[in-house]
Amino acid sequence: MDIGLYSRISEDLDGTGLGVARQEEDCRKLADLRGWSVSKVYQDNDVPAFKSKVVRPQFERMLTDLESGVIDGVVVHDLDRFARQPVDLERAIRIFDARAGLRFATVQSDIDLSSPDGRTMARVMVAFANNASMDTSRRVRRKHLELAQQGIPVGGNRPFGYKKDKATLDPEEASLLQQAAKDLLAGVGLHTICRRWNEAGVLTTVGNPWRKQVLRNLLLSPRLAGYRVYQGAVARDPAGRPVRGQYPPVLDVETWEAVCAVLRDPARCGKHVHVGGRKYLLSGLVRCSECGAVMHGNANEKWQTFSYACKVPTSGGCGKVAITGPKLDSLITDLILRYLADRSVEHRAEPWPNDAALVDATDKIAELMKGFRDGQLSADLVFPNVRELEDRIARLREERSRWLSKEVALESRPIDAAEAWPGMDTDQRRLVIQSVLSAVVVRPAVKRGGRFDPDRVKPVWV
Repeated sequence: MDIGLYSRISEDLDGTGLGVARQEEDCRKLADLRGWSVSKVYQDNDVPAFKSKVVRPQFERMLTDLESGVIDGVVVHDLDRFARQPVDLERAIRIFDARAGLRFATVQSDIDLSSPDGRTMARVMVAFANNASMDTSRRVRRKHLELAQQGIPVGGNRPFGYKKDKATLDPEEASLLQQAAKDLLAGVGLHTICRRWNEAGVLTTVGNPWRKQVLRNLLLSPRLAGYRVYQGAVARDPAGRPVRGQYPPVLDVETWEAVCAVLRDPARCGKHVHVGGRKYLLSGLVRCSECGAVMHGNANEKWQTFSYACKVPTSGGCGKVAITGPKLDSLITDLILRYLADRSVEHRAEPWPNDAALVDATDKIAELMKGFRDGQLSADLVFPNVRELEDRIARLREERSRWLSKEVALESRPIDAAEAWPGMDTDQRRLVIQSVLSAVVVRPAVKRGGRFDPDRVKPVWV
């Protein structure tokens, strides 16, 4: 009789696998006592059995082998190593019902799934184990919420910018993040920052090279501004106010909010964005006069040039307008530099005009919730008003993000654009252009294959 051994441990902090190894050793001794031959070993190390969304690969493989006849039974250290969800136990019981003569044994207790009494006992034990896990889960969630509301950091990977204690800034990494924020606000793309860090040998805290999405998520984290994060969002105290973490911020709140505004700008996520950054200077700005659709850059490898064209049908355009790319880029560049040369571009930052309205809406939610907790206000009165205020806060924050995006573009614009232009990359040049242009409208050509006609181009100034 060929038997499979199954061992599992929910958390292997040091990654050595000693826990599952000890279970396997005990299971082998039991199999020898029963006179069973061990043909396969299944180990799920550092894998919980209580979380229903977690797939245990070796457990699934074991059930498949048990059902198909690869093994004729299973030995486990304890029943809760085998199953903590009743549904998993029932899956195994169905297999034992379908195949007569299967064997099941545990080291810690005499449970046999091949007998009716054993199945009844197993169901009771798994039900108790499941309930114990739920109680533990509730206590852990409550503890994590309390820690979050106190601003105390918890376990997990070390966040980039901080030392192992998660409460002390790492000077070198914090400096890199601060420079990355400055570069991003000056128009440098995430892909460029990632490339610079990777070339300098800077790795993530788990030892991986930097990728654009990883860096974006890091810069969007409220932790950088000193906020405590709980379940992916800013933790809030019982009054609904954001919680400051018990660690220093990497960025001041204003800089972090400006970074978030830039990263969440819909224009950065449009279909015209090239995989390695923006490939063409005016991508997303050039629009067709006939249908209003964005015109996309198209490379012509044979002639080593490109054009902007209104595409159909994938981009929703009419397909009637196209224009040579290099000459349009040159025309718009000349217009921008002449425009800025005649104007003072020094921008004096002003506070967002609706900040008081945002604070007022947040305070009203706190007052309503306090009244509800104190028993002075009913749920029917409180929660409709809270939902309305939350919608208002969402609209105000979206408005603030748009306002910050414009402020960033204006503040990052160089004093002497003509002098700075040759040293800028495409992303930085785009930021300057967007600070003064909202669109570049192109009309259809009168004749096909004719010379470049600047009269077809109409810049739309901000």
